[in-house]
Amino acid sequence: MNDRRTDMIALKASLLVEGVRATGEALSGVGTDFKEQNHGLFGWDLEDHPGMVLPDDFVLPGGTVVQFRMSSSSPYLVRSGEEGLFLERDSRPICEVAWIERPRFYDRELEAGKKMVQVGQIGGEDCLFFCYQNYCSHFARGKQCRFCNLVTTSQTYDSVLRKKEAEAIGKVAAAAWAEGMVNHVLLTGGCFSHEREIGVVEDILAAIRRRRGVDRVPGVVLPSPARGDDIKRYHDTGIQAIGYSLEIWDEPLYRAICPGKSEKTSHSEFLRAIEKAVELFGAGNVYGVLVMGLEPKATFLEGVRALTGMGANVVPFVWSPNPGSDLAGHRAPSGEWFAETVREAAEITLEGSLPPGTENHCYRCDGNNLLHDALREQGVV
Repeated sequence: MNDRRTDMIALKASLLVEGVRATGEALSGVGTDFKEQNHGLFGWDLEDHPGMVLPDDFVLPGGTVVQFRMSSSSPYLVRSGEEGLFLERDSRPICEVAWIERPRFYDRELEAGKKMVQVGQIGGEDCLFFCYQNYCSHFARGKQCRFCNLVTTSQTYDSVLRKKEAEAIGKVAAAAWAEGMVNHVLLTGGCFSHEREIGVVEDILAAIRRRRGVDRVPGVVLPSPARGDDIKRYHDTGIQAIGYSLEIWDEPLYRAICPGKSEKTSHSEFLRAIEKAVELFGAGNVYGVLVMGLEPKATFLEGVRALTGMGANVVPFVWSPNPGSDLAGHRAPSGEWFAETVREAAEITLEGSLPPGTENHCYRCDGNNLLHDALREQGVV
């Protein structure tokens, strides 16, 4: 069934911006044998679906991991056939696909009857994800980032603990690594006091290191922008990499789309934090996170070039209009636009000769990012 001429990057991009559906037969085993959505941070689907058990992500031929973004009007549909699952568009078969195996630790219980999956979830195939606090203070003032639905997602699904204790995170990390599925961790939280946040992260990494018996933890922490000596404190927690969510490179758009964040942290402050972080963590172990699709191609690529020149890798999440966000109902660029733009971003990244940082973040853990796929196309795994 697989057409070798199928552009997997363009297909992945189209699935992310147009969404996908699945038949009831195809969904058999999701939530028991295969990994289901648990809404650990945002709701990435194009429509809410409380009460429905849906896949978290799936795999295309060649190992391309795609986030499952539900849309009941999508032209893409996953069906079950005699030889397994396959993807079709407008009733025309495209390729085989596969759900991802469900981790065994998901059903293990912590104290007070809470399950481990309510604390940490697997992103893609090998990244253990923790949102240590599902809260953002900007929502209270109506100044949240216009693409964000963190608070409304938590209200709609209530599937994870909104605040996770450090010891619980340490237990989940130990169980996940022992199972052999995890290669790195991703830690983040909502916007709150940076002084308080560094203390939270220090306790979490101490618990993970103690439970695993290691000095350094492969993976990335995405905190609010650190100030002063805080970056060194993050480095001293034992996490191997750090990232900062700039969101939008174009400064006027950044202020318009991220009103609360831009009041608190300017672009120049982000860049100073990244420069300092590169000095401490090393080139390739610092990430600049951008939301791809909300600004012109030219300014997005300008940001990729600038961040790469500073020694930072780029994580460009593919934007689609999510329910509960201020941009719900808007349209994202086409899959072709994303594929073309991210390939240009990959060329810029390769020109910079940065270490790829795949020990801390890779194509297998990122179903909503195309850059790893474009770099893999060029031989960077």
